Amino acid sequence: MSAAMEHRFTRDDNLYEDFTIGETIVHPRGRTISDGEHMLWTNFVLNTAQLHFNQKMCIDSPDTTFGGRRVVYGGIVFAFVAGLASEETEENAVCILSYDEGRHLNPVFAGDTLFAESTVLAKSEDDPRIARCGAPAPGLGPGKAGVVKFLLRGLNQRGEVVLEITRELVILKKAHRP
Repeated sequence: MSAAMEHRFTRDDNLYEDFTIGETIVHPRGRTISDGEHMLWTNFVLNTAQLHFNQKMCIDSPDTTFGGRRVVYGGIVFAFVAGLASEETEENAVCILSYDEGRHLNPVFAGDTLFAESTVLAKSEDDPRIARCGAPAPGLGPGKAGVVKFLLRGLNQRGEVVLEITRELVILKKAHRP
């Protein structure tokens, strides 16, 4: 196939060499969480915490339940924020090595809109975990990918940080992109 006819399924600006330590990527999309999604996913994962689905309890205890409002289950917040960051950071990733040091810093309520940003914390080309990623076995050969560690932040429509978590991805290098 000629270069003019070649089609790529991923972007060409998010390979290992494209990320710079200290750089913050502001992801362009937002995602509003509806009450229906909140209730569906909270029940789907069998989360039994009353704060997520018992409105009467929240109304009866406004001093301990964010003014009587139900809080969106944190797993939904995490999933949406990670998804919002995926196009710019994960498209050329071979695997996700870790999510770590996660914390919810402010509550999220149905109707809130989430946004994401990722800051590059570190990069490594010689991490031994790289060889265990990819297919077919035995994994990636030396020099084909590197590890990028990000601080992923979720923000609401008021710019308040609602989630912070670090994540490490094995990302292909330009010369080895399919």
